[in-house]
Amino acid sequence: MSRRLSANVFRLVVAMTVLLAFVALGACNGNDDPVAANAEWPVWSLQDGDYRGHFDDREHNVSVQLTIENEEIVDVSLRWAYYRGEDYRAADEDPFAGIFDQHVESLEYLIGARGVEEIVERTVYMEGSPSGPALDAIATQDVDGFSAATIRSGKIGSAVRDAFNRGRYRE
Repeated sequence: MSRRLSANVFRLVVAMTVLLAFVALGACNGNDDPVAANAEWPVWSLQDGDYRGHFDDREHNVSVQLTIENEEIVDVSLRWAYYRGEDYRAADEDPFAGIFDQHVESLEYLIGARGVEEIVERTVYMEGSPSGPALDAIATQDVDGFSAATIRSGKIGSAVRDAFNRGRYRE
């Protein structure tokens, strides 16, 4: 009988803890704060300076740096890019050298984007396989004679979002 009572008490304590957690989260969600209630993602403060971001899915590693002046991306650099340990930046031959060029060209498509809305719009074109103006910005289309592969630039878009989510790296 005491074992059954202990199990029921445990379940009751767990249920009450979960209930209190939901109540606490509801109280902290900002619904009473008109500024928080009207906030939209992304909430980026585009202050002048450099921003750094990273993408890593264990096979692909991409690190970018972007420079903002007057809420406009004025410079970009691909700090590093690896695939399964292969450093694209150090590659002298295709397909890796061509893939590096595609990464740089895709990132350079962001130069001139002004304001959060335009930066988000341009990164959307980079998701999955690049499309529209993002694809047109990649001059190095075919880098692998066997597969004629072009990059999937979503990892660059993800690194860009990471950079702005992290905030300014340096003034």
